[in-house]
Formats: sequence, structure tokens, C-alpha cells
Amino acid sequence: MLHARHQPTTPTDPAYTAAPVPPAPTPPAPSISQRSGAAADPAALRVIDAAAVKHNTFPSRPGYPSGMAHWQTHLHVEAWVWNTAYAKSVWADVHVFAHDGALVASETVPFVFERPAGDGGDVFRLDRAVYEGTTASPGSAELRPDVRLVQYRVYREANGQVVTDGLLHQCVLRSDSSSH
Repeated sequence: MLHARHQPTTPTDPAYTAAPVPPAPTPPAPSISQRSGAAADPAALRVIDAAAVKHNTFPSRPGYPSGMAHWQTHLHVEAWVWNTAYAKSVWADVHVFAHDGALVASETVPFVFERPAGDGGDVFRLDRAVYEGTTASPGSAELRPDVRLVQYRVYREANGQVVTDGLLHQCVLRSDSSSH
């Protein structure tokens, strides 16, 4: 004969033990909200090329590693902008997030004119470091968060009107230890 085992099911039962609570998951990285007053118009502005990369900026010679590291996160974005006016500004609101989803850097970064597109638009470019990471050399280290995500929104201002493509763009990055 099988005996059913008593399973305490309520906190008032003397043998009740609460199930262990699993650790809370890492919260997702907060996204960048679209600027108030900016109109979404993908016909006026669109990203045509984008990449983010981390690299060690300390030089090493092939076969002779320097033993030093300075991790830098670099963002490259090219945007096509419709020519509604000669004078226009293009920029991105950029946020950089650590491996745990924490915001570690945030800034507004201007684009520079790259070239006419020949189709009623111009190409503008953002090409710069957006985060300075850990620096280490023999005997010293300045530890900074290991970033894994860059999010940005692109804007254009012309004739007093601000437009965006309405998209939250993002680039996922490798950890510092696996980036080369």
C-alpha cells in the first residue's frame, strides 16, 4: 500500500517551508525615449550603415603583446538625410549599457556632412569613441564597466523642425575579454 506524503501547502502549516525565491533576472536595459516634439518621418531620415566595436587602443607588435589594455567603444553611423534645406543639423542621442543592463554613459553626438547622396539627400556620418573602458598596465588598473550594448536615436533639424526615423537602433557588443 502506498502512503501519500503530507505536503505542507500553506504558511500556517507547521511543516511549511517556502520555496526558495530565484534571483531576480537582470533588468533589461532601459531604452532611449524619442525626444519630445520630434516627428517620426522615415522618408526624411534613415540610417544606411551602422556598427559599434570595442578594441584595445594600446599598441602591440605581432608576436609581442604589450601586456597593456585600454578598451574603447567606437560607434560608426551613416545617415541619409533628405535635402529640405541647405542648413541642417544631424545628431544622435547615444546610451551605453554595461553587461548587467546598467546605463554607464549617455551623450548627444553631432554628425558631420560626408557627401551628397545624389538622390535628393545628403549623407552625414558619426564616427567616434562613445565610451572609454578599463585601462590596465603592469602594476595598475582603472576598472570600468564592461559594456555590451549601444543604443541610439538619430535626429535631423531643418527649417526649425526636428525629425527622426522613429527607430531605436542598437548594437550588441562582445565582452572585453573576447574583443580583439
